[in-house]
Amino acid sequence: MKKVLLVSVLVLTLQACSSNPKTAEEYWYGQGERFGANGYSYDNGILETLKESVAFDEQSYKNGYKAGKAEYCDPFKAFERGRQGIRYDGQCSGQPQEIMIKAEWQRGWEAFIGSDFYKL
Repeated sequence: MKKVLLVSVLVLTLQACSSNPKTAEEYWYGQGERFGANGYSYDNGILETLKESVAFDEQSYKNGYKAGKAEYCDPFKAFERGRQGIRYDGQCSGQPQEIMIKAEWQRGWEAFIGSDFYKL
């Protein structure tokens, strides 16, 4: 039993070490997508730190950020974000459905605030 466990751990370790490293383009697209999908501003403090470690590919970052922001600003997910207690601070300003996003977010926020009264 111990040998089977040892062999499986060894195989998994070797498999993890054999993954292909990302290119700078893939890395920056992923970072941009992550920041956009979590509601961060385009140029934030974390970005400056990351720029020091990997050569910055602004176009890939911009494309990823745009994709992430589109996910974050989905009007059909805005209610759930508000209900989770995530504040709307204009992260989706300038989006085509901004009015709907704000309204759904507000409706969710009110449900979040109202849920505190039910807990009492």
